[in-house]
Amino acid sequence: MERNLLIELLETGEKVSLYSPRFEGEEYTEFEKFLIEYKNKEEFATDLGVIFARLNVIKENFAEDRYFRYEGNRSDRVQALPAKFLDSSRLRVYCIVISRKVVILGNGGVKTTSTYEEDPYMKKCVERLQKIDFEIKMRENRKMIVIKGSQLEGELKFYIKEEDNK
Repeated sequence: MERNLLIELLETGEKVSLYSPRFEGEEYTEFEKFLIEYKNKEEFATDLGVIFARLNVIKENFAEDRYFRYEGNRSDRVQALPAKFLDSSRLRVYCIVISRKVVILGNGGVKTTSTYEEDPYMKKCVERLQKIDFEIKMRENRKMIVIKGSQLEGELKFYIKEEDNK
């Protein structure tokens, strides 16, 4: 199944801008879906606080490697919040760190396994971002997407292929 999506700007800043994919026909971006899922669950209030605190540090100080945990593979830019050694949280938010100034926030969930590959939902979140990152890299190479300061400019609407089973 092919799914159309748009990389939407969530928050712009001088140092870092945050984006998130929104699939065609869906009301919310992937990051907004994550927030909706966990914002009213009292047992995750502290975990969400850790993620928001880390995002605030990133927005103030650039998207440095030390603020993230590598999750994908060597050929992609997929990472997770919070960082392994700086913060502790039961929740994971997966993202694509395009540059020190541009971060695309995806979805995530409760970490219940040693690796994301062991959890079907978390694996799907990471694989989705890997496909998006691959498409963005192709467009960057063709100069169809460019980074200007903290802005991602160009053709930010495209499709990715996903498995039909949900």
